[in-house]
Amino acid sequence: MKTTYKWAALTAGAGILAAGAVGYLIERKRSGEKTENVIRLPWAFRGAAITDNLLTPGASHGRTGQKLSAKGVVIHYVANPGSTALANRNYFENGSDGNGTSCHYIVGLQGEILRLIPENERAMHAGRAYGVAWTEQAKTNNATYLGIEVCHPDKTGKFSAVTYKSLTDLTADICKRHGFSPYRDVQRHYDVTGKMCPLYYVNNPSAWEQIKSDIYNAINADGQVTEAGPSEWAKKAWEWAVANGVTDGTRPRDRATREECISMIYRAIGADNS
Repeated sequence: MKTTYKWAALTAGAGILAAGAVGYLIERKRSGEKTENVIRLPWAFRGAAITDNLLTPGASHGRTGQKLSAKGVVIHYVANPGSTALANRNYFENGSDGNGTSCHYIVGLQGEILRLIPENERAMHAGRAYGVAWTEQAKTNNATYLGIEVCHPDKTGKFSAVTYKSLTDLTADICKRHGFSPYRDVQRHYDVTGKMCPLYYVNNPSAWEQIKSDIYNAINADGQVTEAGPSEWAKKAWEWAVANGVTDGTRPRDRATREECISMIYRAIGADNS
């Protein structure tokens, strides 16, 4: 897996960050009776900043150390209106009421982002089933998905504008690095276990579709096509479709609108030549 961040190259007298960043700051933060080492990393992607505040290794902290080769992202809401990213991080650190849960990232009320677990390790965020229909699927979720928890100002669970922007930019960055499609590989907690999470975006499906669209737009904001090629199982059919003018060959893993589907069928049966 590609390195998630471009780390500083440390020398005896100075630290130099890769990708032209100017430096980093090591701080001390106090939370309750416990002081944490926090590394602040300038984050090149859209100028945002991310704070590395990793959970202590151990199952009780939701950090088992098991390896992860992610196939997608699950987005959650913290279900604790007005709570901060750091408070939710400490909830996981302190055992999450005995549940040993966790996530990879938390997006805060001011758009700040905490990284709790490296992307090549599993987080315990989406493994519990909330209904018979999801039981089997839930068994493999933590071995499949990266998890992002998102703070929200009120009980509706709707994300503020600044939080929303950081969430979509972070998720777009993850999708670009892993070759994920936001339409196929970004899920709600609800989609993988049936839990009403993130609440506002379960109650308002159009708002969830907008999130995925905004992630897609962020991925392609520089005008470059970053989508991976067709999946192996679809490669032969895709090549046929391109060769026969059914599709222009772009966006192989993106979803299609109904009018696009109808147009491709129309071309495939030769109706436009009749």
